[in-house]
Amino acid sequence: MKFVPAFTSLIVIVFLLAFIILPKSSFSEIENRSLASFPELDWDDIKDGDYMSDVSTYLSDHFPLKNTFVNSKTQFEQHVLKMDCINNIYIGKDGYRIEQYEKPENTEKIINTINKFNEAVENINVDLMLVPTAYTIYDDKLPYYHKEISQLETLNNIYSSVSTGDIDVYPSLMLHRDNEQLFYKLDHHWTTDGAYYAYVKYCEYKGFTPVPKEDFNIQEVTNDFKGTIYSKLNDYSLDGDVIKVYGYNNDLTVNYDNKKTTNSLYNMDYVNRKDKYSLFLDNLHSYIEITNNNIDTDRELVIAKDSYANSFIPFLVNHYKKIYVFDPRSYKGSISEFVNEHSNVKDVLMLYNMNTIDQDTGINAIY
Repeated sequence: MKFVPAFTSLIVIVFLLAFIILPKSSFSEIENRSLASFPELDWDDIKDGDYMSDVSTYLSDHFPLKNTFVNSKTQFEQHVLKMDCINNIYIGKDGYRIEQYEKPENTEKIINTINKFNEAVENINVDLMLVPTAYTIYDDKLPYYHKEISQLETLNNIYSSVSTGDIDVYPSLMLHRDNEQLFYKLDHHWTTDGAYYAYVKYCEYKGFTPVPKEDFNIQEVTNDFKGTIYSKLNDYSLDGDVIKVYGYNNDLTVNYDNKKTTNSLYNMDYVNRKDKYSLFLDNLHSYIEITNNNIDTDRELVIAKDSYANSFIPFLVNHYKKIYVFDPRSYKGSISEFVNEHSNVKDVLMLYNMNTIDQDTGINAIY
């Protein structure tokens, strides 16, 4: 009987030594986020309880073999307990892992914000593109028992309540979903193929002629993309996704908010990192200015968006002289004032997926 507490003590000592000896990282490639640093002693934080909370976060972030334990937990819950939803991720058919969709809470605020923005800009075509996620497009992959909350009901409610043009990509995505993979299996974004069919719908709505798929130089730049959904499960048994890049012969100048200038919409350095989707538009930026130097038009576009737009925008450069890209979550200025100050801006597009538009409420900063 004495063996059990002795063994337990040994395990505790081993983990304590591992925690002390092993090097500490400042960034988690798996979770794609910065890790907590050890908090500095502050009397006010100690009194408020914030200090111990910060210590707890630090210990959790740097727990020895954390990723291995998360994988073991996932395997146990999936194969022993037969759970079909782990960490708010559904274990779907055909290798799909699909984010749970929660009942939206900010619909009225979103509607009011969009309408205020539309009123604030002058003589501009303002369009809205809301993208259903894999939860809706691949609902047949979901387990039998799952939360049945309609994204389309919310989507149609917003479309019917705003004074913008409505670009409904749902029918286009449904038309192609059986023949092509339109969403990643291990990430919450749509694939470049999914973005292409949304682009075709955009062109139809705006009266543009879309570039045919066969005119692009389509390359598979990786077949080992394990994105945000994988990070919540850390299931080593899963194979990664393919990321495609649609190349086209454009002469581009791309200026980023960090003063970086390139001639490409893709940063291929990310192919060798965990967060491979960030190759599109060099990850997250509050503001990007894209100029097509060899297009015969002075038409300009403003996009307010979430990260779904990052793989969509490369298609639009074929139709605009300039595209101004804003992420309202981090952009500090007024987008409506920017639009009114740029006379060549003829179009504004707001592009959001149905999870992001409610959960991170970044669109509320657009006005």
